[in-house]
Amino acid sequence: MAEEMVPNPRHAQLVELLKQVHNRSNEVGQAFQRVYASMQSGKVWTGPTATKWRNDLGDRHHRLAQLVRQMTNAIEDELQRHPAMVTRSQAELIRRQLTGRP
Repeated sequence: MAEEMVPNPRHAQLVELLKQVHNRSNEVGQAFQRVYASMQSGKVWTGPTATKWRNDLGDRHHRLAQLVRQMTNAIEDELQRHPAMVTRSQAELIRRQLTGRP
């Protein structure tokens, strides 16, 4: 008789991590957008230093977006390597590995 299939703890962990990365990236992206839009308006701070600061902020915003895409891609790639369902004994082994128990 085939062993019962159960949810893969590693797969579930990666799905949760992907959700967290997505939620946090939206929060950070929106925070930068508000500040950048305020700086673009020219109403909060002007001059060469303000322009440099605004440009640096824009560069950091783009770099952050790039890093989030890389992180998301890495998690999605790892997710592809772990099936959603495994046997009960495989799930127990994975749980032990995740908690550092032999």
